[in-house]
Amino acid sequence: MKYKKSLENKTILITGGCGFIGTNLAHKLSNYNPKEIIIVDSLVKGLGGDVNNLQERSGKIALYTGNDWDIKNIEKIKPLIAKSDYIFNLAGSTKHNPLEEKNISFDLNANLTSHIYFLEACRQVLQEKKDKSLSIVFVGTRDQYGKLKLKNLPVKENFLPRTFTDYQSINKITAEAYHFLFYSSLKESGFPNIQVNSARIVNTYGPYQDLNCGAVIPTFIKKILNNCPIELWGGGDVLRDFNHVDDVNNALILLATSKKSDVYNLGCCIGKKGMSNPIGGNLKSLKDIAYLIKDIAKKGEIKEIPYPLERKNIEPGHCCSDITKIYNEFGWIPQINLRDGLEKTLQFYN
Repeated sequence: MKYKKSLENKTILITGGCGFIGTNLAHKLSNYNPKEIIIVDSLVKGLGGDVNNLQERSGKIALYTGNDWDIKNIEKIKPLIAKSDYIFNLAGSTKHNPLEEKNISFDLNANLTSHIYFLEACRQVLQEKKDKSLSIVFVGTRDQYGKLKLKNLPVKENFLPRTFTDYQSINKITAEAYHFLFYSSLKESGFPNIQVNSARIVNTYGPYQDLNCGAVIPTFIKKILNNCPIELWGGGDVLRDFNHVDDVNNALILLATSKKSDVYNLGCCIGKKGMSNPIGGNLKSLKDIAYLIKDIAKKGEIKEIPYPLERKNIEPGHCCSDITKIYNEFGWIPQINLRDGLEKTLQFYN
C-alpha cells in the first residue's frame, strides 16, 4: 500500500480501539511495522468493546482499558498522546437511543464531552512539545446529516442539516466541530505540524462486530444464525449505503497519512448518477439486505411488521452519501462489493 512507509516505526493511538472498527484497524496497522499501536478503551458496557479481539496481535499492541482510561482523563491520556504520531479517534457510541432523560448524560459523555477533554489533552501536549507533529482522524457518521429528503441524496459534505434524529447525531457533529476548532486555533497560533480529518462513515460491517450492537447487518445475521425471523419494520423500504470495514479502514489510513485537513464522506455513490449505479452494489433497501443475507445463508425467515413508534421517531429515512470528494482527492472507492463482503462476514460468524 502507498501509505506503508508513512506508518513504519510510528506510534499510533486508537481510541475506542477494542470496538469493531478499531479492532480491524489495529490488525491492519500491525502489518505495516509500526513502532507501537496503543489501544485505549474504557470498555463501556453495551458498546461492543472486547479485549479478546486483540489478543492474537498482543505482541504489537499496548492495551489501556477500563474505567481509568476514559479519554476525558487528561492526565492519563497525555503521555500516550505525547508519543503518538497518528491518532484514530473512534471513541464513542453508535447507539440510536430514544429521546429520554436517562439517555441524555450517557450520549453527551460518550459522543461529546469526552472528546472535548481529549482534544484539550492534545492541545496541552502540543503546547509543551512545540515541534511535535500530530495527525488526527475523527470517525464521524452519516447520522450527522439528520433526516434527509430524497432530493438531497446522495448527500454532500457541505449539506447543512436542519432536522437531527437523536442525541447521537447532534453530539457527533458537535464533536467534529470541536476537532476543527482545535485544528484552526493551533494553526493560527503557529503550530504547522497538526492535521485533522473527519470521516463520516456509513453503515459498516465485517468481522469482530458485536451481533448485539443494534446495527442492521449484525442484527440480521444474528437472527439468521439463531433461526429467528428477521423483522422488517415498516416493510424495510428505506435505503442505506454499506461499506465493509476493510474499505473503511483503508480510507481512515489514507486520511491520516495525507497532508490534508478536511471532512470526507464514505459510502458508495459518486454523484447523483451513483444512486442508480452504486459502487459494489453497496446501496440497498433494508428489505434487499435481509433477502440477500437469507440467500447467502440458505436459510431464514423474513416478516414485515409495523414500525415501533419509539424507533420511528428517530428513523432518518433514506440515506446515502456522495463520495466524489474523497474519490477525486485520494482515488478512494470501496473495493469490496456487498455480496462478497456479506459472504465473508457470515463465514466469520459461522
